[in-house]
Amino acid sequence: MPTRRAFLQTSAALGAAAFGLPRIQAAGANDKLNVGVIGCGNRGKSIVRELLKLGQNVTALCDVAEFRLDLMQKQLAAADADEAVTFGDYRKLLDLKSLDAVVITSPDHHHKEHLVAAMAADKHAYVEKPLTKSIDEGVEMIDAVRKAKKVVQVGNQRHSGPHWEEAAKAVRGRGFGKLVWAKVWDCRNWTHKDPFAVPKDFKFDAKKLDWEAFLGSAPKRPFDAHRYWAWRWYWDYAGGLMTDIGAHQLDLVAWLGGVDVPKSVVANGGRYHFDKWETPDVVHGAFDYGKFAANFAVQFVNGADGVGAAFYGTKQTLICDAERDIRLYDTADKITPDAVPVQTWKVEPETPLHVANWVECVKTGEEPNSPVELGHRVILAAHLANLSYRTGKKIFWDADRNEIIGN
Repeated sequence: MPTRRAFLQTSAALGAAAFGLPRIQAAGANDKLNVGVIGCGNRGKSIVRELLKLGQNVTALCDVAEFRLDLMQKQLAAADADEAVTFGDYRKLLDLKSLDAVVITSPDHHHKEHLVAAMAADKHAYVEKPLTKSIDEGVEMIDAVRKAKKVVQVGNQRHSGPHWEEAAKAVRGRGFGKLVWAKVWDCRNWTHKDPFAVPKDFKFDAKKLDWEAFLGSAPKRPFDAHRYWAWRWYWDYAGGLMTDIGAHQLDLVAWLGGVDVPKSVVANGGRYHFDKWETPDVVHGAFDYGKFAANFAVQFVNGADGVGAAFYGTKQTLICDAERDIRLYDTADKITPDAVPVQTWKVEPETPLHVANWVECVKTGEEPNSPVELGHRVILAAHLANLSYRTGKKIFWDADRNEIIGN
């Protein structure tokens, strides 16, 4: 089986001609980074929190909404950090010569535009998952990153979890036998409290929230508070649960299974509870990876099953509770209540490790744990599943020609 490093660096473009990985420009091992943030929502605040813990400087902020800039300034003040300069236009932020790097935590439909612009501005970047809104965007993003020779970490933070590294070794080990099936899931109950629902006290002010800038290249529409707050669940801006959560769970399938992309996928589901969503609130995908089959189930209506994964070999079974631990059992039969795992790994918080890995790589010029090629490959499977869901057809992928075939 290939090592993780080899796995990350194969099939570099998936749609573009393969090219070598040029030496990345380093920022300086002992220097504090001056970082700008494009998109100051919840995920942006989480990344900033880790950067401040690591002693880096967050010196510039950009968002289309004034209230989000204000909230992040308060976060900086609470951490005794200097006030940052703020912008409503990301291009003005990227014009700052003092910036070493940017964090891109904008909505999915802006990722390509923002990352390509960051590369043109000679900035290293941390771009949140999912990397792309569509398959074809990934090729242009990979090309821009490699030509710029900058460190880009995609927010597939599972790849910075040492527990998953050990799990991958176990699944690929001789004792596991042959992997025949993988099952991953993410189940949450948002029926009582939807964190992306429109706040009761929210009032739209066109002077303080640039709706046209939010839309960007998406279809022009009148302001819609639900679309603004819950953009993940609208096809114009994102791919719903399949891409938002698949960026993590399908990452595990490919990584632990030692594969790149599936040969085919069929998906089904629907919008059964959240009537304002366009994308499904319950969706399942069945994938054929050639060497094994995989199932991905995600829904935000009932959280009884939590978040997890299971990998089934001809000799052993790996059961993962993504919020607690990973357990390896020396059996291919039913796991009894009194069965004792042969190995157990505790699941550690992955975001702090992922941000730290990016900072270190920016300073040393090393490849990060989740480079742009990996982010593209991982989310390709989710895009194929969404295409199946939206067309009602089984979708086939030709890995040699890097294109959808049939139908």
